[in-house]
Amino acid sequence: MLKKFARSKHQIRVIALSMLCITGSALAETSVGPSRLLLTTQNWPPYQEYKNGIMQGIALDKVKCTLSKMGQPYQITMTKWSEAQLKVHSGTQHGFFVATRTKERDEYATLSLPIAEQKLEFYFAPGVEPKLTELSKINLKFSAKFGSNKWFWLKRHGYNVVKQPRNAKVLLKLLKDREIDVALEDELVFNEALEQASLPTDYFKRKVLETKNMGVYFSKRFLEKYPGFLKAFNSAILKCEG
Repeated sequence: MLKKFARSKHQIRVIALSMLCITGSALAETSVGPSRLLLTTQNWPPYQEYKNGIMQGIALDKVKCTLSKMGQPYQITMTKWSEAQLKVHSGTQHGFFVATRTKERDEYATLSLPIAEQKLEFYFAPGVEPKLTELSKINLKFSAKFGSNKWFWLKRHGYNVVKQPRNAKVLLKLLKDREIDVALEDELVFNEALEQASLPTDYFKRKVLETKNMGVYFSKRFLEKYPGFLKAFNSAILKCEG
C-alpha cells in the first residue's frame, strides 16, 4: 500500500508500506528488522527524486527492491541532506542513503554493500585548460555543492573555493557564466543538470577525480537492536543486481 505524499517547504515525505503477501521464508527474514524501517534521504536526481507524483531514482529503486526481497515494511522521508544524517545520528531514523563512506559517518552508523557508484569529475569552464597543477589550485576558482563532502574536500586539499551553490543547477550556471573556473560534481548528477539546461553532455571539458561506492548507512544503535538486519539487507542487495 502506497500512501500519498505530504509535501512542505523543507520536506517531502513518502510512506511506502510493503503489505504484499509474504512467503514463509520472507516472513522469517522480516523478523530481523522492525515492524517498519525508517529511512531518510535527500532530493538528488538521478539517484533519488520526487518526480511526476512519486519518488523514484536509481538508488531509491535499488533500496525498494532490496526491502521487497526481505519482506521488510518501510517508510522513506525525503528532506535536507544535513537533516537526514542528523536524524540518524539522533536515533529518530534508522538509516540514510545514498552515501559514500566517511570517518564522521562511521562513528555512529555502518555502511551497507554498494547500491550505486559515484564518479566524481572536475568540470572546466569554457576557455579553461583541463589541467590541474599545484599553482592552478590557487589561481583558479573552484566550487562544489555547498556543505557537501565534495565542497569540504576541496577546502581541505587547498583549492581556492568560492561561492556556495545549493545544487548542481546553480553550480552549472556559475561555471557557464565563468563566475567559477572549475566545478567538482558527481557525473550523473551533473549530466542531469546539463539535460535540464538543454546543453550537451560534452559542453564542458572534464577530468575524473575518483570513483566511489555508495550505500545505505544504518545507525549503530539500530543494528545493535537488530543484529541480523545488515547481513540480511546486504544479502538482499545481491538479489537486486542487474
